[in-house]
Amino acid sequence: MKLKTLKKEEQNVETQDEEVDVKKLLKMKGKKKNRLYGKRVDSKTQKGRYIKSKLPKNSSGDVAIDATLRAAALSSKGKIKVKSADLRHKIRKHGARASIVMLVDISGSMVSDRKANRLKGILNSVIEDTNRHQDRISVIGFKGEEAEIIIPTTRRAASFREQIDNIRVGGTTPLAAGMSKGYEILKKEKLKDEFVPLLLILSDGMPNVALKDGPIKDALSIAEKIKDKEIHTIVVNFERSVRYGHEVNMELALAAGGRYYDLEELKDLGMAVSKILDYERENL
Repeated sequence: MKLKTLKKEEQNVETQDEEVDVKKLLKMKGKKKNRLYGKRVDSKTQKGRYIKSKLPKNSSGDVAIDATLRAAALSSKGKIKVKSADLRHKIRKHGARASIVMLVDISGSMVSDRKANRLKGILNSVIEDTNRHQDRISVIGFKGEEAEIIIPTTRRAASFREQIDNIRVGGTTPLAAGMSKGYEILKKEKLKDEFVPLLLILSDGMPNVALKDGPIKDALSIAEKIKDKEIHTIVVNFERSVRYGHEVNMELALAAGGRYYDLEELKDLGMAVSKILDYERENL
């Protein structure tokens, strides 16, 4: 089924001002990590502050004219003549931002129109939040037997709003498949050493599709790999699920060395998740 737009009276309920105390929503803190978000890191693009120059390893086109002329002057006699050996490229640095993989349950447990619209509100709110902070984001939905990339890794997620409008919900809940895909994306992001990887899981904690050993066991196994790679993980419960779902979500956060939030009593979930991300950036 397609995500539908809330009726006017429903929108009024969802957008009521609501006081959100993030610390009260946080049920499991996880291990404190060294702060990386905002630290100066080497830029892989032509954006960022020019710090110094280097001999080029490839033709990036980001030529450091000042350093190039100095090198040419040292190797020239009389009139300065720039040779290829004199070329210097710029080393730029910028404040490290987050690369967020948002993993969302679009299975049959999300079948009602109201739940679907709640999910749509969260996604749009997070997109606005990441755009405001200049973070990267990718969105993965899991349903049926596998996970699908709804939004590929980008800093311009706002241009993918149509994909969110076209999300279809229904089917079984392959949480492990979604976690596996998110883990592979963030593992590559971590190797780039330019963005801080963050996995945000929105689930009711009721997986029912296995990859190998069982729905829950497979998810916990991937969570342990995530912990080994020191990928910051946030598990968010946003459904009024049975106690079993809460326990699985908490166990998942524990296995990943992450943090667990419970939002089931809140109305404006989009605002709450944005506030959680703001709070978590202080721990990245």
